[in-house]
Amino acid sequence: MKTLLLLVLLFFSFTCFSQCLKDTSRVVNLQSVRQEKSERWKVIALYSGSIILNGIGDGLNGSNQKTVGHLFNAASIGALLLSPALFNYQKDNWIWYILSYTCLRAALFDIAYNLTRNLPFNYIGSTSITDKAYNSLGVSPVFPRAIFFAVGFAIPLTKL
Repeated sequence: MKTLLLLVLLFFSFTCFSQCLKDTSRVVNLQSVRQEKSERWKVIALYSGSIILNGIGDGLNGSNQKTVGHLFNAASIGALLLSPALFNYQKDNWIWYILSYTCLRAALFDIAYNLTRNLPFNYIGSTSITDKAYNSLGVSPVFPRAIFFAVGFAIPLTKL
């Protein structure tokens, strides 16, 4: 029953994002349309890369490989600091950038951390906020992470 509910919510989120109206009053050329699409993919790639680097860094720090772990964490922060130079942030859409990053982080960080520590990818610990939430709900983390990933991936494609 929980699986069915999660799948319905996943498809509902796609439907909600696809129903948004686009502003057709402005005329743009093909090159600017391609550039906007490129910006959307850059947001997804940069945020996902930064989150995965941070998960690997924390996993290495937890495995007593602190020097390499700190390098991965620094690369993660460096990627985020470089983001304004790599693509053009639209200030009126700031909430969508934060929501996209948050959803992608909820989906990808724990997987990168677990795989770095040689744990099963769906391992649930007992200390982080997400682990406590999964333990209290009694659900496998696979479906919530899939929903977070789908929403975090869909936001840049539809809202930015």
